[in-house]
Amino acid sequence: MYEYGLGVYKVCKVIARFLLQVLFGLKVEGAEKIPKEGPVILASNHMSFLDPVVMGVACPRVVSYMSRDDVFNYPILRWLLPRLYVIPVSRGSGDLGAIKAAIRVLKNGMAFGIFPEGRRSRTGFIEPFKTGAAAIALRTGAVIVPAAIIGSDKAWPVGRWPRLRRRIRVVFGDPIVLPPGKPDHQTLEEVTHRLEAAVTALLPPQYHRKPTV
Repeated sequence: MYEYGLGVYKVCKVIARFLLQVLFGLKVEGAEKIPKEGPVILASNHMSFLDPVVMGVACPRVVSYMSRDDVFNYPILRWLLPRLYVIPVSRGSGDLGAIKAAIRVLKNGMAFGIFPEGRRSRTGFIEPFKTGAAAIALRTGAVIVPAAIIGSDKAWPVGRWPRLRRRIRVVFGDPIVLPPGKPDHQTLEEVTHRLEAAVTALLPPQYHRKPTV
């Protein structure tokens, strides 16, 4: 799986990096914290269509993502997306489909990108994390690297056209290594809260969720 389409991935990554740096001044901090080999989960906040591309460029390793399978109906994307290590997930399969796809990728020693919020935030603040990333990490033994994507919501807001010259920055945090254990409900919740706190700490205060009164 790793070798399939690697040349296409590298070419697309070079092009994407050039465009992100020229159009949005992309800056990356902490990439050296990502393990150079072995299964790793990159878990980030999510506020823009740009985020998967931004994360793929920021990470020095090949990063696999999931996408709805209906996107693969377009002939060009049907050819291109598998070569970019994008994995189709059936609509309605929910977390189970996501977990199975991630396990396949991580067993091949690859990096897997995931947005634990489950969707792009419409509020401008980080939203509560779902337990999928924690479940995947506990089942595979993968290291979790928290990450923050800052400014993509201004560069390409939800429901609007891209805005050029809006700065984008990616910050990687310290890896989270989990001890082997059964992914029971309590453990999943604890790991999820720990991960959410780690990502939130990397974000500027204006992205922090306002406390409920």
